Amino acid sequence: MPEAQIQNRKVSVPKNGPGNRPLDVVNYPAGGTIFAEGSPGFRAFIVQTGLVEISRVGTNGQRVLGYVGHGEVFGEMAPVDNEPRMASAKAVKDTTCVVIPEELLKAKIEGADPFIRDLMYVLIRGLRQVTKTLTDTSDD
Repeated sequence: MPEAQIQNRKVSVPKNGPGNRPLDVVNYPAGGTIFAEGSPGFRAFIVQTGLVEISRVGTNGQRVLGYVGHGEVFGEMAPVDNEPRMASAKAVKDTTCVVIPEELLKAKIEGADPFIRDLMYVLIRGLRQVTKTLTDTSDD
């Protein structure tokens, strides 16, 4: 496995989605694309089983940013800030994910303290910029 590390991105899984409906669960085969860099993002994912590789194309080609495993969230930035996906996600092995719809994310954000909400947007913008800078200037 490449040198990128599994990240600590564990979150609590919401019990239900909008309208108190159960959240969808989706299975991806090993090697399957979950989403592509540059695509619109209307949902986030929490890994139930398996492993997901997050990668981005930089000036020197494809670069693995990290891996996401059991209980960890990924794909959360695009539905929050309405920007295209900044990276691709691919199942490294057979993977099952809970799908967090944009509607649920936005409802949770709107219910947050305004300072915390604004801080989250600042952090997302900063993370997007740092990731772009690092992948565009890396020698890997």
